[in-house]
Amino acid sequence: MYKYCFIIYNGFMIIKKLTSEGYDMAEKQSNRQSGTLEAILIESIHTLVYEKDINVALNCFLETIGRYYGSDRAYIFEFDPEKGTTDNTFEWCAEEIKSQKDKLQKVPMDVLENWMQKFYETGEFYIAALEQDVASSRADFEILRAQGINSLMAAPLLWEEEVVGFLGVDNPSDHIGDMTLLRSAVDFVTADLEKRRLIEELRHAGSIDMLTGLKNRNEYTRRFNELKRAHLQTFGVVFIDINGLKQLNDTYGHEHGDAVIRETAECIRKHFKEYAYRIGGDEFIVLWEDVKEDVFNGKVAQLRAEFGHVEEYSISMGVVWQKGDTDVEQQVKKADAYMYKAKQAHYQNRSNDRRKRR
Repeated sequence: MYKYCFIIYNGFMIIKKLTSEGYDMAEKQSNRQSGTLEAILIESIHTLVYEKDINVALNCFLETIGRYYGSDRAYIFEFDPEKGTTDNTFEWCAEEIKSQKDKLQKVPMDVLENWMQKFYETGEFYIAALEQDVASSRADFEILRAQGINSLMAAPLLWEEEVVGFLGVDNPSDHIGDMTLLRSAVDFVTADLEKRRLIEELRHAGSIDMLTGLKNRNEYTRRFNELKRAHLQTFGVVFIDINGLKQLNDTYGHEHGDAVIRETAECIRKHFKEYAYRIGGDEFIVLWEDVKEDVFNGKVAQLRAEFGHVEEYSISMGVVWQKGDTDVEQQVKKADAYMYKAKQAHYQNRSNDRRKRR
């Protein structure tokens, strides 16, 4: 099985045959030693094509880029238009160079105002000397100087003609000012980032209940199995069931029933957030590890109080909290049993009320 890579370089089309087995370490080493743009680009593309773990692929890719330019760092920034920020999502550092990635999260886009202008007007750009090329009054000047950056090269990542991030290298010592490799590589990087985004969306869709937005049964099962293997200090479970959902569906229709489910889910989410799951038509569960008893019981009380004001329907709850060595499976079964007893009591009370009215 062969794959071919086509690259336009200096007006020539370069055709390279790629195979997962045929591209061995000897060829890779030869490429690095030759230092030719074609060889480096082929190596970079091969990494992105054949490495199954996208994070590993991009990190290896950055190492190749960083070493080609003899830089201190090579990195990828991705933009978050909704929040108006940018994050350093991938980074490679040369030996004895400290990572800056953690310091470069949620950076306001305003800092990159001049960069964005250059990205849209001229594409990639090169800062040859910080003190000469960037005014000291600019916000990016202080950020670059604090990181010990005197020069850098950056190329925009474009998706549907919009700049969605950039690829850059700091303090390059080789191929200085030659943007050819960065310019050639950004399309492959953008495609890989888009692939990563789509995979994350699919993973997210597979773990989220479409009606309520809570985590679904698949995600509950995965987390349940994780917790069974964990050593927990404390563990709280809340089992919740909507009383009379079938009757609501039969009387008012399934759209109304769905609205009740969504309303219930929103109340649960408000108090238990990421610990809540919808595991059945009218069933929800909360798995909360390492939570203090007073915090857990406080949230349970708030949830009870909120549903106490709902007139159209009610819920049944089973609640357990345990400290110390915990059998997760037994705690879940116990909460389920308590919920079932509460549900029986609810219907028994309704039956008694009907008899009294007669």
